[in-house]
Amino acid sequence: MSVDGDAVRDVRRARAWLTRAVEPGSLELWHWVEQVGPVAAATALHGEAAPPRLQALVGTRAGEDRSGADLDRADRLGARLVVPEDDEWPADELHCLTLAAAQGHTGDRTTALVPPLGLWVRGAARLDLTVDRAVALVGSRASTAYGEHVAADLAHGLTARGWTTVSGGAFGIDAAAHRGALAAGGPTVVVLACGVDRPYPAGHATLFDRVLQDGLLVSEWPPGCAPLRHRLATLRQ
Repeated sequence: MSVDGDAVRDVRRARAWLTRAVEPGSLELWHWVEQVGPVAAATALHGEAAPPRLQALVGTRAGEDRSGADLDRADRLGARLVVPEDDEWPADELHCLTLAAAQGHTGDRTTALVPPLGLWVRGAARLDLTVDRAVALVGSRASTAYGEHVAADLAHGLTARGWTTVSGGAFGIDAAAHRGALAAGGPTVVVLACGVDRPYPAGHATLFDRVLQDGLLVSEWPPGCAPLRHRLATLRQ
């Protein structure tokens, strides 16, 4: 393998490790990875040599490395890890796929967008082309029939005009938005709070299969990760 090939492999392995070792949503960590590079960041965190505040985000996971297994599992699923170094990485800011996190350690609760360190993507469509013109449409799980009708109609209209609807795949408004986009014959993107191999909620497995025909399942968490309560809360912020 060429040196360039080795470098690409190392970057992908490093970002794969970071997506499992650290829960997404830390703007401080993202800035640090951008500053030192993903390979150096992963090496420092894995070796417990990172700044203490960042090392605390990893905790006992510093001694684990499942990046190779995660990448192999994704490949068997027909999924992949898309990273900022890839041609498939969207050129514009990923507002529709970006976590919002409350920042500040002195009582400041301003909200900042935290870009992903990488995105696990399942589906044949290219991520960059699919979200080039995208709108996030989310809402309550405990929705009314009227609310679901409006969400589906809005997603249908957006799709007919060449926009991709992005939502969280949950019951209620999210599912209505995905179904509206599918009814219009266009792609839709489901952003999951678990691995792309775990349909959540389980009752939407058939819906997600339909999404995969033209659209994508996307997650910041590697395959196998469960939809834990704090992950669902982070996704909905």
